[in-house]
Amino acid sequence: MDAIKALADPGLREAARDELAARGSAAVGSLLDELLDANSPVPHGQIEFVLTERIGPVAFDEVLTALAATEDEESRRRVSRVFTSFRAVDRYVEALSHPFAEVRNSAAYGIQSACSVAFGREPNPDVDYALVIDALTPLLADPDPEVAQRAEWVLTMLGPGVVERMREVRVHGPANLRSRALSVLASVGGEEALSPADRAAVERLIRIKALDDQALPLDTCFTSWIAVPTGDQQGIVEALDLFEARPATFGLGLSVGMHDSHDGAEYGRVYVTPEVDGWTLVVGPWCNPVDPERADDVLRVVTELSRRYRRAQAYYFGEQGGGSGWLVVEDETVVRRFGSYWDDDGARYTVGEPLPEERAACVEEGITLGDAGADDEEWTDLAAYLAPQLADQLGVSPLDLGPHNTVRGVGAVALTPYAREHGRPNTGAYAI
Repeated sequence: MDAIKALADPGLREAARDELAARGSAAVGSLLDELLDANSPVPHGQIEFVLTERIGPVAFDEVLTALAATEDEESRRRVSRVFTSFRAVDRYVEALSHPFAEVRNSAAYGIQSACSVAFGREPNPDVDYALVIDALTPLLADPDPEVAQRAEWVLTMLGPGVVERMREVRVHGPANLRSRALSVLASVGGEEALSPADRAAVERLIRIKALDDQALPLDTCFTSWIAVPTGDQQGIVEALDLFEARPATFGLGLSVGMHDSHDGAEYGRVYVTPEVDGWTLVVGPWCNPVDPERADDVLRVVTELSRRYRRAQAYYFGEQGGGSGWLVVEDETVVRRFGSYWDDDGARYTVGEPLPEERAACVEEGITLGDAGADDEEWTDLAAYLAPQLADQLGVSPLDLGPHNTVRGVGAVALTPYAREHGRPNTGAYAI
């Protein structure tokens, strides 16, 4: 125990590691007790290092037993971190059939850490990937939903070898694996990885769901959209030079928008809503009127839309301090453009005088806008949250859609002119 306590002292740490390594399996129980002691001064990382790097594989079984015996979330988290750091793929494969869900979940995560080829990582040369894929596949139907989800995630990270295995499941079953196998295929290779039969089944499902599709809030955390007061969806698609527009439910549009907004602002794809209370919305990062890369082009296309439909608008809203931006154009004249971020007063985007709705919001908050002695900092703070409110007041906001809205037609996911120049966006598994 003295050697374990010494791990907390940088000056004694190396000698303590050597002593504990020399004790081997005899020290494992005491190290785990220290790990689970809420009042221990020893850093958890030091205990993990000794167990996994200095004592090594002989500690695996006792750590597994401790993981299966944990009764609270914090204890599970601490022991799981040690368990998943052994990088013992063969032992993790064995543990995938353990009766305790937390052990199965942690074993799958251990495989992920040791075998993932996601984000450009090289395959682990010591791993039989076909064996690992076969072992993980039954967990797609695990009775514990967290284990099933973990198995799906890990399979998407094991490289192209998983495609053929998932195709086999789609054709031959078992039936309870087929749904998640489809998600794995879509995540790994997009639509191209699906068989013609699967593609046809997905398209048929979209058509069926679209028959009674209701509006949903299109809140993607970083939400950009163009709003046009018309139900002429096809005319908007043509005016924006969108292509390969394909039917999509609100749920699918939201799923695509979430993906595209969180993965580095994907400009190659948008969701075009059906007519909602007399408006059509085009949702996706490509529509951001105050994005330095997109601002000029959005100004151009919104102005062109106003020529055809008299009015057109564009907005951006980032939750949790991500800022706001808006662009309002009438009859090809920019009425107002403004952008507000925590670290930017929006001056580089500002066109026109504040809208009556902006001034009303300031009055409500007791802020003087645009006059001598005005508090610009207070205005900037307010404006960073203002886009959804302005969109509601001037038309329809995608953040507030729901069953109360009247919907006519069917939405569509389409590619933008950006995709023609820069390539198609990455695809994945999206909710319909």
